[in-house]
Amino acid sequence: MTRALVVYESLFGDAAAIAHAIAAGLSEIVPADVVAASDAPAEIGPEIALLVAGGPNHAFGMPRPTTRGSAVEDHGADVPDLRAGLREWLRSVRAASPGLRAAAFDTRDTRHPTLTRMDHASRTEEKLLGRLGAEIVAPAEHFAVTGTRGPLAAGEEERARAWGRALGERLFSGAVRR
Repeated sequence: MTRALVVYESLFGDAAAIAHAIAAGLSEIVPADVVAASDAPAEIGPEIALLVAGGPNHAFGMPRPTTRGSAVEDHGADVPDLRAGLREWLRSVRAASPGLRAAAFDTRDTRHPTLTRMDHASRTEEKLLGRLGAEIVAPAEHFAVTGTRGPLAAGEEERARAWGRALGERLFSGAVRR
């Protein structure tokens, strides 16, 4: 059965909330699973027709072991393994078959518009998805948080659900609704 998979990294819970909302929107069209990068499979099976990957902008990009450590030390983030996140998973995962389609998202602090333009987590996510052999099927989507530790800006979970639903409708228009 054709499925979608949403894989995320979250330092303070905001990217996790967005990932779950995207999966909920996708699930209105096609079965969708959501999983943290630390628990994601080592191989994307042929039943996965869409992979959505995303996480926070942290220090102007995707989190790394050092920036995860800073998030823990400086802001009390709950990160069980500083060495394992979305960046590392995207570098090591394999696609079992060609034809994987993908999209990326990120969360970003919108309090400083100039700094927000410098954030590039989703660009790196898209590059890593491309190296996996995936076809990027939609421009990266950015979701707003109101500070380093969040929370999400008002309406962002609803917008994420709508984005997931729109991805599903565009890519799986022939699928039976659940």
